[in-house]
Amino acid sequence: MTTTRVHALAEFLDPDLTAMVRRMAYRPRPDTGSTDDNPAIRAMIWQGLVGLGLTGPPPDAAAGPAADGAGPAPVADSPVGGHEELVTVAEQLGVALYQGPLLDTLTAADLFHHAGRRDLPVDGGVALAVRADGAASPAEPGALTVGPTGGIHGERRFVGFATEVDHLLVVGTTDDGPRIALVPRDHPTVTIRRHEELGQGELHHVRLAGTPAVWTGDGTGWSRALTAARIRQAGYLVGLARGAHDLAVAYARERQQFGQPIGRFQAIAFRLAELSIHLDAARLLTRDAARDADQGRDTRFAAARCLATAADLARTMTTEALQVQGASGLVNDHDAQLFHRRAAIESLWLGSPTQLRAEVLPLLREQLR
Repeated sequence: MTTTRVHALAEFLDPDLTAMVRRMAYRPRPDTGSTDDNPAIRAMIWQGLVGLGLTGPPPDAAAGPAADGAGPAPVADSPVGGHEELVTVAEQLGVALYQGPLLDTLTAADLFHHAGRRDLPVDGGVALAVRADGAASPAEPGALTVGPTGGIHGERRFVGFATEVDHLLVVGTTDDGPRIALVPRDHPTVTIRRHEELGQGELHHVRLAGTPAVWTGDGTGWSRALTAARIRQAGYLVGLARGAHDLAVAYARERQQFGQPIGRFQAIAFRLAELSIHLDAARLLTRDAARDADQGRDTRFAAARCLATAADLARTMTTEALQVQGASGLVNDHDAQLFHRRAAIESLWLGSPTQLRAEVLPLLREQLR
């Protein structure tokens, strides 16, 4: 596994910067009259991630194998590095509670890669626009209509950071089948409206009205790219759960009750230890799925399994962290409530656990046969 970028990201996300990252998408309630939404911080973090090379191929994969065959070989199915490396990166981002277009940009790079394209403009970021509503799974992209001049019409909900990227990658179903299109975010025919939602993030409703598009493929690569994205999302959720667990453990060590830290009480100590075991299990499932993907195996079942497990864990872990920290964890100045908010959104991002289990049921039946 390539570790250069993993180590560089770990150094980049030092404790001081991590505290900024966790709050970089936080916006105060509209009734406060404040307009401080930290755009400068988000732009700085994005440029830092681009500078680390996280949106491009790692140095060894870009160079390819050595002439004598002894050097590192590129990962054939990923244009930006091995799946296991990217899962490790996603986990670090989850601990920092990163919000931004990086994971969407990686998915867009996968789609371009599968379509044989190498011209994805990644420096400004790409937002993935798939969901037509909040009920359907991303495995079933919403409908798109292609006008007589080639412009596309349609709506996409819950598009993350749509106002801060240069392009939207729209995945949808047309009369000619599934299609993937790259559209400029700032085109006059693109209307973007921000959602006010629980997660204190950047989700938008996007409407396309005859928007000119660059068609990147016929959509057949979407299932494959979605599988890889789900493995990365599972890594992110494992990191999110780890961050919430770290907060709870730190609080249990500091908070005094009856003359001793509350972490010495068996009810709290045993529960935190049990959650730590579940965290390790989810991490192992995710790493196994990533390794299988690196070896070219069919990972549809493994990706759904690790994402459903990580999503359930993230919701449970952040709830337990709030209970350990009590009322203090609920105030806006405390990070515990941010982890809980984000878990509610991120655990549904690429399919809810119920949707994932329904999707893999036919695969499980094939295995049983």
